Amino acid sequence: MESLSYANIVSSLALLTAVVALAWNIIRDLISDRVQIEFYIAFGEAGNISNSNTLLFADAGSLKPDHFFDNPAMFVHIINTGSKQIGINGLGGQYFIKEELSVVLEGLPKMLHPYEVFSTVAPIKSDFLEQVQKGEVKNLWVTDTKNNKWYLSKKGWKRLRETASYIHSKKHIAS
Repeated sequence: MESLSYANIVSSLALLTAVVALAWNIIRDLISDRVQIEFYIAFGEAGNISNSNTLLFADAGSLKPDHFFDNPAMFVHIINTGSKQIGINGLGGQYFIKEELSVVLEGLPKMLHPYEVFSTVAPIKSDFLEQVQKGEVKNLWVTDTKNNKWYLSKKGWKRLRETASYIHSKKHIAS
C-alpha cells in the first residue's frame, strides 16, 4: 500500500472543498434564491396632514377610543422578501360561497425589486368590511404577473379581522 504524501492530502482536501462549494451553490440557487411575497392589510383611518400632501394612516384601535372614523380606509402593504424582482398585478380573494373578489389598488401593476415595498391606501366599501368581520371571506391573495397567488398569512388575517371588528363594533363612534 502506498503511503499518503502531502500532495495527495492537499489535493484530496481541495477536491472535498470544491464538492462542498458546488453543492452549496446548487442548494442556494434552487432553494434560497427564489421569489417570495409577504403582505398585510388593515382597516383604519386615512387623513392628510394640514397644509400638506402627505397621507397618514392609523390602524383601527390605535387612536383614542372616542375617535370618529370619518374617512375609513384600507391599508395594503406588499413586500418582495425574495432575492429576485417580481411584477405585482393586484389584490384578490375568495368568499366561502366560491365567488371571487378583486380589489382595485392605485399604482398596480408594479415591478418590485428585492426587498422593495409597495404600500397604498384605498377607500373601503362597508359591505367588504362587514364580510371580513363576519368571516365570510375565505382567502385573500396578491397575484404576480405569472398568475401566482401569494396568500395572506395567519398573522395578516388576525390584524385584518381585529381592525374590521374594531370599526364594525362602533366603539369608535362618540356617544
